[in-house]
Amino acid sequence: MEIDAPSSSPRKAPGRCARSGFLFRFKFFDGWAAIRAFSFLCVLLPLLMLVGGLFSVSSEYWEYVRDHLLRAYFTETLLVMAGAGTFACFLGVPLAWVLSMYDFHGKRFFEVLLVLPLAIPPYIAAYTYEGLLGYTGIVQSFFRNHFDLHLTRLTTDIPAQVWAIWVFGVTLFPYVYILTRAFLRHQSAAIFENALLLGGGKARLFLRVGLPLLWPSAAAGVILVCLEVLNDFGVSSYYGLNTFTTAIFTTWFGMGDVNTAIKLALILLALVFVVLLVRKAAHNVRRYHIVSSREKRLMTRRVDAIAQAGIILLCASVCLVGFIAPILQMLYWLRLSWDGAFTGELGRALLYTLGIAGGATLAVMIAATGTANANRLVKSRFATLFSQGATLGYAIPSAVLAIGIISFFVSADKFLSAVFPFSPEKFFSMSGIMLFFAYSVRFFTIGYQTVEAGFAKIGMVYSEASRTLGRDVTATFFRVDFPLVRYALISGAALVFIDILKELPLGLLLRPFNTETLGTMTYHFANNEALEETALPSLCIVLLGAAFILIMQIWEKKETAHVSGN
Repeated sequence: MEIDAPSSSPRKAPGRCARSGFLFRFKFFDGWAAIRAFSFLCVLLPLLMLVGGLFSVSSEYWEYVRDHLLRAYFTETLLVMAGAGTFACFLGVPLAWVLSMYDFHGKRFFEVLLVLPLAIPPYIAAYTYEGLLGYTGIVQSFFRNHFDLHLTRLTTDIPAQVWAIWVFGVTLFPYVYILTRAFLRHQSAAIFENALLLGGGKARLFLRVGLPLLWPSAAAGVILVCLEVLNDFGVSSYYGLNTFTTAIFTTWFGMGDVNTAIKLALILLALVFVVLLVRKAAHNVRRYHIVSSREKRLMTRRVDAIAQAGIILLCASVCLVGFIAPILQMLYWLRLSWDGAFTGELGRALLYTLGIAGGATLAVMIAATGTANANRLVKSRFATLFSQGATLGYAIPSAVLAIGIISFFVSADKFLSAVFPFSPEKFFSMSGIMLFFAYSVRFFTIGYQTVEAGFAKIGMVYSEASRTLGRDVTATFFRVDFPLVRYALISGAALVFIDILKELPLGLLLRPFNTETLGTMTYHFANNEALEETALPSLCIVLLGAAFILIMQIWEKKETAHVSGN
């Protein structure tokens, strides 16, 4: 018996969506997969160029560094990294605990203000604290003029490593604070209520119950602090520390020994991978989460007047040293240098910084969105490899990444000149393309993780429903997925833009000649002991970063309200 299929068969009506088979799937996902593969290659190529330098001929200077300086580089780097991570944890965990567990006057104000130190780059904080606490600074001048107290030991007897740890701690503790507080939001109130019913006081509740629960998330925040310390050049250079990053700069620019700089970069990269292994071990530790919607969420409790005063004093003190004091010092410098502050050089640096930061942020978010969407559409081992490889950029210190990028683009210039003899000489290495590429590679991870988190929240239900109704993958993304993840995209773009504004080593190494960013201009003023001249470019960086942090928090609250409303 022969049966003819009706013309309105559901297999043919949807058109492209109804067809199946390998070629159809390849055609569907080729564009998204291409973005994912391109993101992976952009990170892989500079690393391959670095590994190639490992087999270069060793110089006499490398033998001297290996025999006499390498131990000092390890000691100084590990000391500052461990101290900064410990100090950031000492600040971030108690702050996250009191703001999550207790209700007090000014809580909403402190919730916003405690995140703002992230807007201050550590090297700018180092300059401002030198201005505050130096011999001619406000603090020493006040005590010397009013109480005849000479506090010169404040800056002469305290080791430079301690000052570096202080600067990193007060500017980077929000990493620990944010991750720890986010973890507490998803904990069950029953855990802490049962501990109180069994006779534990508030202090014992924190030490015996809170800390064991919080240490994995706190450890993740500490790892981020450690990665920032390993990436730093401005603070280490200003205080004269012998870290790996300063050693790479000195070897490269001071000695002109590229091969030794590459070897030092590879050692620093190996140290980063050790830190990442520690992070993975902390991530895989046993954790406790709410597994039932019937669990009671953590609720804040009112505290008595004495405890409330102590909490307010703690929060206000951290806000003062982490954000308010540096801002006041910058404003004081600005008043002193007001007449010559607004120059054409500053305007060009501001426009260049905004232009390249905005362009790199757009490129990062496009690549991150494409990669995240490709991974959720087609899950495979290759997809996991691509996504994990593309997110290595943030873990690679800027000095290491810059060496690999320069090696790659110099080779690209040689190839371009050989193939096209009439092409501009050093087209890539003498333009802003290298800096744009470096920003995009290094901060891709931030954009990817925020977009991936946004996709994880919405799941695949709406996408599959749209596909069932006949829309293809791309149309589904723009009509269904994009409106649902727009808050995550805005938050990711804000974070990427802030980090690009704060970035110093890439700007120093890869910017075109006769071109300054706000960060490099600030560094050069400070390096020439013209601290007052750093005020306006520093304020531009900090205020732009603070504005984007506030925007991000506003959008986050809107997203939370939107989800709760649904």
